[in-house]
Amino acid sequence: MKCTTILCRIVFVVLFLTTSSVQAGRLTSLTSKLTTAMSDLPRYEKLPLFNPHRKLFTCLHQDQHVPPVDPQAELWFQQALVLDNPDIYYKDRDYPKIYQLYQQAAQRNHWKSMLNLASLILSDYAVPEHDPEVAIRWVEKAMQLGVPDAYDMMGTYHQNGMIRGGDATSAYAFFQRAADMGSPSAMTFLGYKIAGTYDDPEGEFWGNLPIGRRMLECALAQGYGDAADKLGLIYARPNTSEAKLRALRVLHEGVKLGSAECANSLFSEFDGLGLASGTNLIGRIDKARAERYSQIGNALEHYQGRLKLPNLDKVLPLPPAPLPKWDGNKQTLIDAAKTVIPPAKPKSASHAALQGREQMPEGHSVMPLAESAYSVHGGQRVPETGYWLALFDAPGTPRAQLTPARSGRPEHYQAGERFEPATMTSLSHETMQWHYLGEAHRLPPSREMILAHMVSAGWLREISASTPIRQCVGHQRCPQQGIWEGRVAGAHPQAFLYNTWNQQAFVQPGQNFPDPRDRSLHVDRHDVLWTYLGSPNVDGAVPGVTNIAL
Repeated sequence: MKCTTILCRIVFVVLFLTTSSVQAGRLTSLTSKLTTAMSDLPRYEKLPLFNPHRKLFTCLHQDQHVPPVDPQAELWFQQALVLDNPDIYYKDRDYPKIYQLYQQAAQRNHWKSMLNLASLILSDYAVPEHDPEVAIRWVEKAMQLGVPDAYDMMGTYHQNGMIRGGDATSAYAFFQRAADMGSPSAMTFLGYKIAGTYDDPEGEFWGNLPIGRRMLECALAQGYGDAADKLGLIYARPNTSEAKLRALRVLHEGVKLGSAECANSLFSEFDGLGLASGTNLIGRIDKARAERYSQIGNALEHYQGRLKLPNLDKVLPLPPAPLPKWDGNKQTLIDAAKTVIPPAKPKSASHAALQGREQMPEGHSVMPLAESAYSVHGGQRVPETGYWLALFDAPGTPRAQLTPARSGRPEHYQAGERFEPATMTSLSHETMQWHYLGEAHRLPPSREMILAHMVSAGWLREISASTPIRQCVGHQRCPQQGIWEGRVAGAHPQAFLYNTWNQQAFVQPGQNFPDPRDRSLHVDRHDVLWTYLGSPNVDGAVPGVTNIAL
């Protein structure tokens, strides 16, 4: 491990004290100052001790407290995920490039990239850096940005002994801080630890069920699938038919959110676990469903939590709904259950057709006219290289309403050139002005570009164009089989949490649309507008049986 400046100085001071006592007072003072400097590091933040018997817990959501996402950083992050493909043997992946992309994104405060960088540094993969101190510093930077998951990761570092003086006591203090800030992973870990019915004398779990359950439900509301697995165990405790049904549903929801643990738990339930003891959630063996949960569980484990399957009911609805016919190919199950997006819009040919001075690199633009710093008369030489827009400058007319003097598109000129004459000879050339719009700059990546990378990574499935738009409010019955996408108004207080790229569901005609409250979301179904995307299953040869269709 490389020696940091502070640690090197401490080592030097210790060695110096063993060889001289003349300046002991001065060195003691220096040691005290260095110790204070170390304690100021985020890794040594003074936190309240973990309290498993707390009476209050306020559910905060991580996405409300993290830095805004820079579009370019998000694109680099998605490109790194594409390269770090679990389907590629790890020795064949370009980890130096993956590291570089994460590093570029992290330098723009992309917190997920910071934490992924830290994990790569501590891994055995062929990346440029393996110094644990560098990993700790990336996590500290995320902590300084207020990222709850960074506090959770720092707790793990304390627990694993990576932090000098770290132990279980300091680790749990960081876990508690992370949970209070909104980290779903910390809520899931601590929530299950304190959701016991009594205190374990060895301190492995504690009897604080109300708070533990609240933590787990808060994590689930944020889309953290593994929280559903713990909630399923808690919901099933009464061992009544209502409790079992509730547990079954939350486990199924966890599979949709990408939890391999939930899929494996449901495999065991449908395979007959607990039938003899009366604790089985279904009360019978269903080998067909068990096989599908097994295949899906293996896939979710393989993709390490990256894959979401919101349209799981297309291939594996809960009983008593009949199972659609499956061709036996595991990929069919996965692809049909994935999030879908409509086909990409064809690129406009008009931009590519621009020539001469109007030509501009694809994905670039210039400043808007309203931000133009100055304009010059058309009779002058070009004072500054860049794009200029020719307008007839009628007195008293707002800029946005001025008449184009040429094509109405920005044109590129070099300093010292002559401006081209106006094309509209019916208007006075004396009023022609050229407005400076600067050099072309690259536009931030669009949402479509980022989604396209997610398609190439295999997290999304592109579908064919759907039928004319059909929409329903969440309290209505579904009129048409297929995949529906749910959205609330942008002004809704839970819009940031609900309007995600995977907020979809496969719904049968006559069924209710999913109730957000089943996922502990504070969203009324009346506030949700569902839009039909298509992709229904198809009728099979046997009446009443459908085939899974992509």
